[in-house]
Amino acid sequence: MHEEIANRIDIRRIFKTSKQVMEEAYENILKYRRGELIPAKTGYDYIDEALLGGIFPQHAIAIGARPSVGKSYVAQKILENVMNPMINPQAEDYFLVNCEFEMNPQDLLLRRMSQDMKKRAPEILRRQDSNTVEEMRMFEILQGEIRNNIIYIDAPCTVKEFEAAVYHIATKHKDKRLIIFKVDHIALIKRMGLDPKSAIDDLVAVMNEAKLVYKNIFFLIISQFNREIEGRIKSPQEQPPRLSDFYQSDTLGQLCTLMIGLHNPRRYGLDKYMIFGKDWYQTLDRFKTENKTSFRTAGLVFHHILKVRQVSMEELTNTIHYTVEDVTNNQDQEQETKEEQSVY
Repeated sequence: MHEEIANRIDIRRIFKTSKQVMEEAYENILKYRRGELIPAKTGYDYIDEALLGGIFPQHAIAIGARPSVGKSYVAQKILENVMNPMINPQAEDYFLVNCEFEMNPQDLLLRRMSQDMKKRAPEILRRQDSNTVEEMRMFEILQGEIRNNIIYIDAPCTVKEFEAAVYHIATKHKDKRLIIFKVDHIALIKRMGLDPKSAIDDLVAVMNEAKLVYKNIFFLIISQFNREIEGRIKSPQEQPPRLSDFYQSDTLGQLCTLMIGLHNPRRYGLDKYMIFGKDWYQTLDRFKTENKTSFRTAGLVFHHILKVRQVSMEELTNTIHYTVEDVTNNQDQEQETKEEQSVY
C-alpha cells in the first residue's frame, strides 16, 4: 500500500543528490567570495554582523515592539539603505515590494518629508501662503520615492492574495539579484473567517515556502508585541523584550534568521533600564547610570537581538544596541497605537 502511494505521487521529484545540493551551495559561496554577489548592507552594523555581512536571499528577519516605539521607522531606514546604490552597488538590481498594511500612502510620504525636512508633520500640513522653496523640497522628496524597482501593496490583503502576489513577483523578477518583501505589520493580514493564529500561521507558511523555492527572495517582517512586556516593566531583571513577546513567536521563530525587539523604557516612566554587572556591555558605558549597573533611558530606543540563527549569541559584539529616538516622528507613530488590533 505504501509503495503504491509513493508511485502515485512520484516521490522521487522531491529528492536531490548530495552532489547537486552541495555543489550548488559551494558555487553560491564562491560568487560571494568573488564579489559577483554582495550581501545587502542594512546600515545597522549589529544587523549586518548577525547576518554575516548583510541581507542574503532566502532569509527573513522580524522586528517587533509595542506601538509607537519606532519599528516601522527602523524597517524604513533599513530599506532606504538597502535600496541606495551608494551603499549597495548592486541595488539597481534589487526589487522591493512594500506591503503597507498599517499606514496609508499619505502618512508614509508625510513621515518621509518630516524626517528629511526636520519638521513635524503638523507644520508641513498647516495652511500657509505658498512657499516655493519649501514646496520644491517637498517635490524633490516625492521624486525620490518614485522608483521603477519599488512597488506597494497599500492595503491589507488575504493570505491567498499575498501568496499570488509573491509568486507573481518572484516569477516575473526571477533574474533579479534580490527581491525584498516588507510586511508591516503581519497581524493585519485579512483573516477571512480565520482566527488570528491560523491566519498568521498560513501567511508564514507562504513565506517559508517561497524562500525555499526562489533563490533571490527575502522577507522583512514587522510585528507588534503582545502586552506581556508591559506587565514586567517594574522588575529590572525582566524589563527587556523576550522572544515570547512576539505575537505568534513560535511560528515566526521557525521562519526567521534574525529577530529583533525594540524597547523605549522612557515611555513607561523609567529613568533606569535593566540591571546587570558593571562589566557587562562595556561598549555602551556612556549610556549607563553612574553605578554602571543599568542604562539611562532619556532619548534612547534599545534594540535587543532575541534570536539569531547563523552565529551564536556569544559570537556577537553585543546583543543590545541603541538608536537615538527620532522626536520628529513621535506624533506620526501615534497612529500605530490607535490602530492596535484586538488580537493582542
